[in-house]
Amino acid sequence: MTGPRLMTFADTVREIAQASGRDIRYVSVSIGEFAAGLRQQGMPEEHIPFFADLFERVLDGRNEHLTDGVERALGRPPRDFADYAKSTAATGVWGLPSDASQT
Repeated sequence: MTGPRLMTFADTVREIAQASGRDIRYVSVSIGEFAAGLRQQGMPEEHIPFFADLFERVLDGRNEHLTDGVERALGRPPRDFADYAKSTAATGVWGLPSDASQT
């Protein structure tokens, strides 16, 4: 993710939960659990190490830094994720399905 502040996946889920009024939480998954999930979903074994490595690189912090790429590309500063979450929640896209109370 890119924007004006560094955020974790837990931060983004918290922002979405707050904006949508839904009770959602981020659940951390180990690399082993991730790889097992890929296997369970039928991913070919030879592809799993690549995706497990990518998963590790995304989550281990080595890529945590702010850049000016959004501003250079769009000619304006990036929007804060909280603002994005609020405007997206207002569309109803993260609302409960209309029949959720009947399940």
